[in-house]
Amino acid sequence: MGVSVRERVGRGRAASEHSVHFFDSDDNRVEAVSSYLADAYGEDSSLLVVARPLTWAAISERLQRFGVPIQQAAASGRLVALDVTETLNRISRHGTPDATLFDSVVRGMVTRLAAHRRVAIYGEMVDLLAQRGDVDDAVLLEAFWNRLASRVPMSLLCGYSAAHFVAAGTHRALRDICAAHSDVHADESDPLAMWLLNTAHHSAPTLHH
Repeated sequence: MGVSVRERVGRGRAASEHSVHFFDSDDNRVEAVSSYLADAYGEDSSLLVVARPLTWAAISERLQRFGVPIQQAAASGRLVALDVTETLNRISRHGTPDATLFDSVVRGMVTRLAAHRRVAIYGEMVDLLAQRGDVDDAVLLEAFWNRLASRVPMSLLCGYSAAHFVAAGTHRALRDICAAHSDVHADESDPLAMWLLNTAHHSAPTLHH
């Protein structure tokens, strides 16, 4: 399922795409993210991954099956993989994402990667915040990404576990997260994610299947 919630960030050749995908399982996450990154690499993009170590290990193994030369790409600087917890700590002040720190850490890196190629990014910092129950901070961090995407052309995919939004009290944040993205996705193989998106947007007239 793809739900278009707003137009792309920016216009023309500089336009950025900021998508979100909700998953029921780690296996479905790895499959979807690997396909996204492999396609981007095949289109000559640089890759930036901010993920949990176990997730990145599974993704990198799948990427190699797709023919992406992980070690060569990393050595040349075309692929950068960062630990999600360490990166989130670096951009946070008193446990909350900070705009100045985000610009210092993330904006600088993305700008360098985008100097010669378009950048494709996969990130789990927002998912880690949601896992901690800090859903409002996840919404805040999505806003930081959108500000960056308005300045640097990129393709950004955020991955969330649907289980973080089962509680009814998180549905407002779920709607806000969806509204922060150009496209919202959940696959039929992830029935919880499908159900949650339908439930959270029950009264929203802009949801289309």
